[in-house]
Amino acid sequence: MENIKLAIISEDREYGRALSLALVDVYKNFTITLYQSDPLHSELGAFDLILKDSQAGIGGKIIGLAEKPSMVDRNYENKAFQLYKYSNVRQLAGELLFIYTFLTGRKAVPIKNHSLKTVAFVSAEGGGGCTSAAMAFAQELKRFHGKRVMYLSMEELESTLEYMQPFPEGKSISEYLYYLFNDDSRDRMPFIESFLVFDYYGVDAFLPAPGRNLLKGLSGEEMQYFLGAVMDTGRYDFIVIDVGCDLGKSALCCYEMANHICLVAEQEEVSYKEGRMLEYLVFLKGETIIERMAKVLNRYQLPAEEEDPSTADEKSQEDVMLHTAAVLPQDPESFSVQDGIRSISLDGPYGKGIKELTEAVLKNALF
Repeated sequence: MENIKLAIISEDREYGRALSLALVDVYKNFTITLYQSDPLHSELGAFDLILKDSQAGIGGKIIGLAEKPSMVDRNYENKAFQLYKYSNVRQLAGELLFIYTFLTGRKAVPIKNHSLKTVAFVSAEGGGGCTSAAMAFAQELKRFHGKRVMYLSMEELESTLEYMQPFPEGKSISEYLYYLFNDDSRDRMPFIESFLVFDYYGVDAFLPAPGRNLLKGLSGEEMQYFLGAVMDTGRYDFIVIDVGCDLGKSALCCYEMANHICLVAEQEEVSYKEGRMLEYLVFLKGETIIERMAKVLNRYQLPAEEEDPSTADEKSQEDVMLHTAAVLPQDPESFSVQDGIRSISLDGPYGKGIKELTEAVLKNALF
């Protein structure tokens, strides 16, 4: 992936240095030169973008850094931009990458990650805790294993922003899909970072569009192209997809492309709906799909008495169709809401089950 050369001009040396280090930390392909006063005009020609801590001379690749949010301006018609200098650095980096593509027409040249894995979380019916399990799994991968994770939701009205803080003026997945599927715009496809939100631990997700989840309206071929585009960025080690109980065309594409499929259920035995869902999947995709599936028992409560071994032996193979990879106990203390954002503690009993699931996936021992 090509380097993007930035110049930062700021009389405040400490601010300029802190901003430089932060930008390089979130996007490794930035190379930054710091100036405390305006350099010679000939020197500026070597840079792709110039961030200037004033309003003088703004235009084109010279971008102003505004002191107040009310001073922010994005004038694409006149190619004049002012960005809030104290905004979240990942948001600022995303905006700079979008402006870079807009001004130059260049797009990311990815280095593909051939070890990327896709994990789908599914259920036979709604309300089974599929979203919580998928999000906790993504956070475990990022927080304790240092994996780069993209979280995708297939919910009709997705709850992504219950776990992640949106940014004002953020670009949503609707704009990303426009660039992706519009032939005239595809050649100037902006960097994916311009369309993302993220949680406290650094798990990425697309900023949802208002209303219905647009991914649900994609055909199987379109969903495959979308997932391929995310994979081809080379940015991620894992894509975690909260499929839920959806069996539409785009959801079935997720089943096809997933390396691992975690069926979230509240009992080990196959329920009526679960059985019908598995039969349908086998009918469409063949029996090999079962080989990529494992069960995650959610809200599990220990029985009052030990089960009679003779009773357990009587369970037929049909009753327990999938291997149980992890048990997530009933643990309400691990869930809380802080400043309007849902939080899942990974240090309690629920987190212990998530850790077991994560270790199984990392060791390819899920089945």
